[in-house]
Amino acid sequence: MDFNQLKKHFEYSYKKVNESIEAFPWEEQSAYASWLRNSYHYAHNSTRILALAGGVMPSDKTSTSNRFIAHANEEKGHEKLLENDLKFFGLNINDIPVTYEMKEYYQSLYFWLSPAGNPIGLFGWILSLEGLAVKKGNWIYNITKNKFGPKATSFLRVHSDADPDHLEKALTMVSQFSHLELDLVADTLEQYNYHYCLILNSIKQNLNIKPQTKFVSGM
Repeated sequence: MDFNQLKKHFEYSYKKVNESIEAFPWEEQSAYASWLRNSYHYAHNSTRILALAGGVMPSDKTSTSNRFIAHANEEKGHEKLLENDLKFFGLNINDIPVTYEMKEYYQSLYFWLSPAGNPIGLFGWILSLEGLAVKKGNWIYNITKNKFGPKATSFLRVHSDADPDHLEKALTMVSQFSHLELDLVADTLEQYNYHYCLILNSIKQNLNIKPQTKFVSGM
């Protein structure tokens, strides 16, 4: 696979995820709060994963290593935004359980840092999340902000503003990869898009999780 083929694959893979995003009940408080909680579980670990990836990147990928370290710094503290968004609903992170699908999602990322893995595989994860933020971040943000208000949507606001630059930087890195490395990125892109759909679906299936929260107006 060459870089142009990867970009086409990126667009094709996104279309399948788009259906799950648009089918998610963003305006339902219990669903949105669970999404915030699950996103916290990921964000709390992402800076460590990015930093570790920079440390184990092959020696011929110095610029890529530096980008991972810089990205880790950019994501630092973003879990606090999610904590604050949940507090608007009178909730903290311990009030809502994390889905097994999210646990499997973030735990799988550590495989690429192990001796059996290849840190280049993490670019599929990065392209998946940054791509979804660029293509659908503002759409989700506007829905949730209109429903719950700006004090419950700070995480979405930051990422819908910042991620276009992150996606561009990731694609610049990927454009320098070999055909075999691009094959790996395409495969993990498909993997993490698929798994993100599983996370959204698992949240929908568990909307009866207690405690149920009373709706709080965004006004």
